[in-house]
Amino acid sequence: MQPLDPSGVYSDDEVVHALTGRLGTRTMSFRYDRLDQNNNYLEPLDWVESCTVKNNALADLKRVANFTMLDRGSINFLKDRIRPWARLAMPDGGVVEWPLGVFLLSTPARVLGADGIVRREVDAYDQLLVLRDSRALDRYSVAAGTKYTTAIAAAAITVAHAITPDSRTLPVAMEWEPGTSKLQIINDLFSAINYESAWFDEDGTLIGRPYQSPAVRAAEYSYGDDDASVITGTTEQVLDLFDIPNIWVLLKGEPDQVSLRSVYTNSSPSSPTSTVSRGRDVVEVRTGQEAADQATLDAKAERLGFESSQVFENITFRTALMPMHSNADVINLSVSGLAIDGKYSEHTWELPLKAGARMTHTVRRVITL
Repeated sequence: MQPLDPSGVYSDDEVVHALTGRLGTRTMSFRYDRLDQNNNYLEPLDWVESCTVKNNALADLKRVANFTMLDRGSINFLKDRIRPWARLAMPDGGVVEWPLGVFLLSTPARVLGADGIVRREVDAYDQLLVLRDSRALDRYSVAAGTKYTTAIAAAAITVAHAITPDSRTLPVAMEWEPGTSKLQIINDLFSAINYESAWFDEDGTLIGRPYQSPAVRAAEYSYGDDDASVITGTTEQVLDLFDIPNIWVLLKGEPDQVSLRSVYTNSSPSSPTSTVSRGRDVVEVRTGQEAADQATLDAKAERLGFESSQVFENITFRTALMPMHSNADVINLSVSGLAIDGKYSEHTWELPLKAGARMTHTVRRVITL
C-alpha cells in the first residue's frame, strides 16, 4: 500500500479522518500527466474525460486502465504514457495526492459522437507490457555463480527497478529459448529465490521483493462497518465447496499396469466436505504417479488430500474511493452481518476516477476444510 500521504505533510490520522469523512464531506479530484517513453514529465493532460484503473495481483499484466479522452493531435499513442493522480482536499486547504500508475497506450479508432465531438476509448497497460513484449532474440542464458538479483536487473535493464538485494547465486546455468519474454525470464529468476512475481509501483518502478505469506504480513489498513465505515452497498462472500474431492486415489503406473495403489479418505466429521459430512463420495484418481515405495505413495496421497482441501474464501465489497491501494495489499476486514472478521489479501481492485464513484475490492484468504 502507498503511504497515506506520499508527500509526508499530513499524519496518517489526519488523512484517515479526511478519507472517512470525519472532518466533513470528502472532496476528491483527479489530474493526468503526459509522460515520454522514459517516464519524464511533458505536460498536464487536460483532455481526459474519464478513467478507470484496475489492479489484479494474480494477472501477468497487473495494472490496466481505460481512458475516455478527447481526440487531440498532441499525444503520440505509440510512445507517450499517462500517469493519473487522485487528489483529496484537506480541511486546511491543502491536498493529498496519490499516483495511480504509469500506462502505455493502445491506438484505438477515432469515434465521432452524437454531440459532434471526436473521442477515443483508450485501453492502457502498465510497464509489464514492455517486459512482456521484449523477447530474447537468441538463446538467453545466465551463467552459474551469477547472483539472481544481478541477473534480474540485467534482464530489466530497460526499466527503472528497485530489487531487494540477495546474495544467492545460480548453482547451475539457466537458459531460455529464443522468443522467451523478458517478463518470463525475470519471473523465473524471482521464483527461484521465492520473490514475488514482477510488478510496477505507482511511480513506474519495477519492484522485486521476497515473498511473504499474507498470514505473516501486518495488515496495512482496516475496513469495518463501524461509525466511520466507508463500506457501501452490498458485500458478497463466496466459499466454493461444490466439487472438492473427499477421496483421493493415487496409482503408480497406468490403470492397466498398476504396481502401487494408495487411497486417502477425508472422513473427518469437522470437515464440511468429508464423506461423513457430505454423505457421498467425491473421488479424484491420479495415475502415472512416481513413488519409490508404498509409504512414499501413501504420504503423497495424504499431502494431496490436505492441499486439495485448502480453498479460498473470496469477498467482494465496495467503498468510497480509497486511492492509496497498491499491489497485493493486506487488510483487516470486519463485516458483522456476515460474521467476517479477519486478515485478507487484496488481489483485485477497481477504481473509477470520478467524484462520488465507488471502489470495488476483492480479497481472499485460505481456509483449510
